[in-house]
Amino acid sequence: MDYSMNFAKRENLYFNSASSGVLTLNAVKEAKRYLEIMSVCADVRLDEYFEILDSARTEAGKIIGAEKKNIGLIPNTTSGVFAVRNAFPDIRNIVIYGHGFPCTLAPFLHDSKYKVEVISKDIRLLGKMLSQAGKAVVYADLVDFLTGELTDMDELAELVHSHNSVLAVDAIQAVGYLPLSMRDSDVDFLFSGTSKWLLGPQGSGFIYVKDEHIDRCVSKNLGWLSLDYKNFDSFAVLPEPRHDASGVEAGTRNVIGAIMMKENLKFLNAVGIEEVYRHDLEGAERIMKKAELMGSVTQQADSMKTPIVSLKTRNIHHLYAYLTDKKVQVSFRENYIRVAYHIFNTIEEADKLVEMLGGFKI
Repeated sequence: MDYSMNFAKRENLYFNSASSGVLTLNAVKEAKRYLEIMSVCADVRLDEYFEILDSARTEAGKIIGAEKKNIGLIPNTTSGVFAVRNAFPDIRNIVIYGHGFPCTLAPFLHDSKYKVEVISKDIRLLGKMLSQAGKAVVYADLVDFLTGELTDMDELAELVHSHNSVLAVDAIQAVGYLPLSMRDSDVDFLFSGTSKWLLGPQGSGFIYVKDEHIDRCVSKNLGWLSLDYKNFDSFAVLPEPRHDASGVEAGTRNVIGAIMMKENLKFLNAVGIEEVYRHDLEGAERIMKKAELMGSVTQQADSMKTPIVSLKTRNIHHLYAYLTDKKVQVSFRENYIRVAYHIFNTIEEADKLVEMLGGFKI
């Protein structure tokens, strides 16, 4: 099915959702409405303010198969890393599983109180390390930003918990197309910015917190907006903190980001994440079949788990320039050209890209 009518018409071929998502028309419409209100009244009514946040949490819960009480809004994926780090100030051992994107590593690079280990995606090596290190926080990317490789969260959680440790998952390259059921998962934390496969915008996101960690996570990330206000009429007596994951929302929220986020999530949830996944893999497989003929690829077309297509071939810089000149938006990462096919893309667009790749002289 063609879902492109829910998005603005483009002259370019946009295959870059693994970097930045494309807003739905409804998200743009609601953002404009909010800006018009801001230009006259400076803000929405308080009841609408709370409703916006509540709806964003509800839609985020739906897309990962979680309850709203387990969802807190955050500005980006890095904030999710911080929230987990803050929740366990006594744990000094940090394991970055599978190298991955620097988002999970950078917050610990120059803090000498942490012992940081970066290891390859080898479950046996992780088990050996945890048996020697003692209690640790293990950060893992659910989907590798370059290869598209999918991590088995359940297998990882079982191993991590058997060593009395905590698992935090960066899901920014998965949430938005990959079916998940956090109700049935033992993962402790999962977080994602909305800037990529969730269709944007930048500066918004959410964190999932498992029931048993909510009070700890909220208390260690507490701010004035973590408190359970019904209104802002008086601050003489401060309310108690909220006893759900929304308590990690410590300070002023990105309301316009939450508005666009909820509209994009509503669209994806209405389509159905299983259908999004089917759609994305169908288009990505079409592109990958051509990429396999051109050089080294990070997934095989007949066994793809994610819609991330990364190609390395001779004259790779020239190929990137060739595609850019033809108004194809892709990413150049680690000497690979990365193509990401998502819900707003069409099979016709995939075929156009395949035709362009066929016209390039390696």
